[in-house]
Amino acid sequence: MSLCGTDYAIGAVRNMYRESRQDSAVVAMPSKLQKGLPRRTGSLCPECLKVIPATLYIGDGALKMKKTCKEHGEFDEVCWSDAEMYLRAENWAFDGVGLQNPQIVDAKVCPYECGLCNLHYSATSLCNIDLTNRCNLKCPICFANANAAGYVFEPTFEQIIYEFAVLRAQRPIPVAAIQFAGGEPTIYPQFPEIVKAAKEMGFPQVQVATNGIRLATEDGFFDKVAEAGLNTIYLQFDGLREENYIKARGRPLLDVKLKVIERVRERKGKNLPTPAICFVPTMVNSFNDDQAGEILNYA
Repeated sequence: MSLCGTDYAIGAVRNMYRESRQDSAVVAMPSKLQKGLPRRTGSLCPECLKVIPATLYIGDGALKMKKTCKEHGEFDEVCWSDAEMYLRAENWAFDGVGLQNPQIVDAKVCPYECGLCNLHYSATSLCNIDLTNRCNLKCPICFANANAAGYVFEPTFEQIIYEFAVLRAQRPIPVAAIQFAGGEPTIYPQFPEIVKAAKEMGFPQVQVATNGIRLATEDGFFDKVAEAGLNTIYLQFDGLREENYIKARGRPLLDVKLKVIERVRERKGKNLPTPAICFVPTMVNSFNDDQAGEILNYA
């Protein structure tokens, strides 16, 4: 049985995709962008965000960018620490397939228009969807600055279903992967139902970026989201030393991380549908950057 509220959206997205579908295959092509160094490009002034001319060049073995704003002066920054590796990577640069139905159809200069526009060479491969800006932690280090906005951002179930429909209607290729984020997305009131709806609407890959607390501590919750079809747990994982979590997260959390891993192993051992785990550490110089090897070996 389909979830309440999804029947109409699923039918609508099928119609949109049927109308946009083309019989010919869509293939990414080698990039038309200029290659080699040095070269001119465009960038943003970090102070006023105006588009300004910039030069990419090799300096001290690194790929660097030098740019000048008439108002705020010159900036020189590292874009890639190994210029030789960057030049090798250029050989594998491909333009994407673009969008046939962009959100912005007449953009003149990137990035001043909001949303995917007609100037984009690529299309959405993985879309992050913030389910809430609430969190069950108050980390000293927080990528999303959760709990700090002074208001709660939390789209309704119906709004999220509409987002799914728009993503699956992207053409020539529907969005294949979504990742729920936040805040802490697992505290969204209807999280298992949202995961199930995403799978019903055809997303092959459904992920969640999580601290793992609810998955580890709430009886039955891990099984609910696994049965709903969650494919990947993007688990915040700062290492195997408790002091890392006390400093970076404000409380001991190693047992929580290990419990999530244990639940995955338990379900896999029973040949039940089980999400994979991807460890996501925050590496800080002179804090835990010397532990990258430990994390890789444990993984």
